Amino acid sequence: MSNTFNPVPLVLFGVPFHNVTFDEAIQWAVDRVRSGKPGVIATANLDFLVLAQNDPQLREVLYEADLVIADGFPPVKLAPFYGPPLKGRVTGSDITPMLAERAAREGISVYGLGAAEGVAAKAMEVLKKRHPELNVAGAWSPPYAPLDQMNHAEILRRLDEAKPDILFTAFGAPKQDKFNHLHVKTWKVPVAIGIGGTLDFIAGVQTRAPVWVQKIHCEWLWRWGTDPKRLTKRYVTNIGFLIRAVWLTLKLRLGKNIPATVDPSAPPHWPAHGVTYHEFQDLETVPGDLSGNVVMDLRNVEWLSSLEIGVLLELSKRVRKVVLLHAGSKVRKLFEFSKLTDRLPLAETCAEALRL
Repeated sequence: MSNTFNPVPLVLFGVPFHNVTFDEAIQWAVDRVRSGKPGVIATANLDFLVLAQNDPQLREVLYEADLVIADGFPPVKLAPFYGPPLKGRVTGSDITPMLAERAAREGISVYGLGAAEGVAAKAMEVLKKRHPELNVAGAWSPPYAPLDQMNHAEILRRLDEAKPDILFTAFGAPKQDKFNHLHVKTWKVPVAIGIGGTLDFIAGVQTRAPVWVQKIHCEWLWRWGTDPKRLTKRYVTNIGFLIRAVWLTLKLRLGKNIPATVDPSAPPHWPAHGVTYHEFQDLETVPGDLSGNVVMDLRNVEWLSSLEIGVLLELSKRVRKVVLLHAGSKVRKLFEFSKLTDRLPLAETCAEALRL
């Protein structure tokens, strides 16, 4: 796998998931370390889909993340209904020790940040015992504080002094992901990955579900049973969202699409600043002169798959703005439900598209 490996995400209800295996995600991290360019990995699950609905900042964090892996079975099970299937679940709890093992072989340094007092240091000690050649750059568990009240200067000072290649950030989601996103453009950490409670598992502070429970896709139920007070509200909310999302999808896929009224001023063949949807369906066919603002004409397009939305999302990173014109009722309702319109706004007329 080359350093240019950059998979297009599959977008499920506004959250991008890169279609990678454990091996591909680990190789991506190693390549990123070798490149020296700071990057962020987010481990997203069903809870991310729910939180992103009402958190524009989290949506932006996930849009801009360099790699988003599917840490949960719901995204994996849902993916085939919206486009290509995801290759599998890539959990933060599993990839962390796997990254440590690979780091030991590659001479890559790691740093544990977060969790309760002393837990990060203990987890790094455990990884060091497992892999004596592992270069542990350091560990620190800062005092708990909301993101905007954390001592960022002290954390950054320690990281700058330690110079880790891979940073395991364990502040809990979405705080850890917002923290990484906040600093990725200014620090010199090649790979930062949010890993939730993984340091607790490694340090032995918490017990992960048995392997047989993981294999039958019931790890979430195990966690619920071990911490019902904290997780009941979250899981009930998540299940409610999942039911609404599936119901909406069934209605859209089985229902009738109402095409948008085509603006008579829209040209049948767009010039350089606009393009019809059928002129490209992947990033390899994006015209080289596309820059600035792009108007994507969706006339006669009834539905967009998760991969096609992923292409549009990636295109929005390469140009100043992407505006979708003439979206039919199915695409419009899906985008509005998924809160995608803040990144990929919809327009009904050419004048509105140019204004956006």
